[in-house]
Amino acid sequence: MISSYNLGILAEWLIIARYSVRLYSFIAHRMRNSAGEIDIICTKGQVIVFIEVKARRSNFDNTICNHQQITRIRKSAELYLYYNRQYSNFDVRFDLAIVRPMQWPLIIENAW
Repeated sequence: MISSYNLGILAEWLIIARYSVRLYSFIAHRMRNSAGEIDIICTKGQVIVFIEVKARRSNFDNTICNHQQITRIRKSAELYLYYNRQYSNFDVRFDLAIVRPMQWPLIIENAW
């Protein structure tokens, strides 16, 4: 059986491929800073997208992302944008990608 860590990595690469097919430019994978981690960062046109990927072994979830996780992701994105001024005029979007067994990944654009 695949470990939870490897399942997460596999899910992230699946989502990178999905966004690439939709002509997004890949910027970073598992970007870490002092505020936390962002799974995937990509751009399309003048939009920068911060993507949180959730891999699940089953179809049942109590909570996909709690308030604390959302706050951490937002703060990480703010810090990333502060140090990467080339994106200062870009619109910012936060997507949530849910990968479950035997289903197409669910992408929720503008999740928060």
